[in-house]
Amino acid sequence: MRFQFDQLSGNQRYHLITQTITPRPIAWIMTKNENESFNLAPFSYFAALSSDPALLVVSIGDKADSTAKDTKRNLIREKECVLHIPSGDLIHAVNDSAATLDYGVSELSKNNLSLAAFVDSLPRIAEAKVALHCRLYDRHKLGNSSLEACYLEILNVHIDDDILSQSDDRTVVDNKKLNPLARLGGNDYALLGETVTIKRPN
Repeated sequence: MRFQFDQLSGNQRYHLITQTITPRPIAWIMTKNENESFNLAPFSYFAALSSDPALLVVSIGDKADSTAKDTKRNLIREKECVLHIPSGDLIHAVNDSAATLDYGVSELSKNNLSLAAFVDSLPRIAEAKVALHCRLYDRHKLGNSSLEACYLEILNVHIDDDILSQSDDRTVVDNKKLNPLARLGGNDYALLGETVTIKRPN
């Protein structure tokens, strides 16, 4: 069946995109609220863009009442965040952190998550094996929607020692131990499952 996007609503496009562009990595973003507590929310319109500069992009919209999502509000004000790559064992905390809460109410305490020291300005989620300290590099409004493409520059990376090894001069992350959580369509998530290793051609 062919779907012509110019004849579909934004909601219809969303459901087709999220069920076909899969699996999508999850950016579990922590930002600082104005009351010094921390907001935590997952986003799956998320991708790596560049290594030099080290850029990521995350698409962030507004709440149902047309006010900016807390992550976007904080990111624009503070110009930085900590982006975590959640593992499969954090699936319930990730899913629960998508709930809409009043501004300033932290998702951390509701999900029994703890903080660990990271950089001077921001901690990281202790239970997440990968954390990236990022600053807001640029942002662009997307069409007529509330979405903004937020470009984040990676400044610091934390990776748990138990998923790291060295091979010659390269640091290797054990993907099976990381077991990154991914987003599918609807209410579905995916875990890493089987991996296939194939040497790239010269």
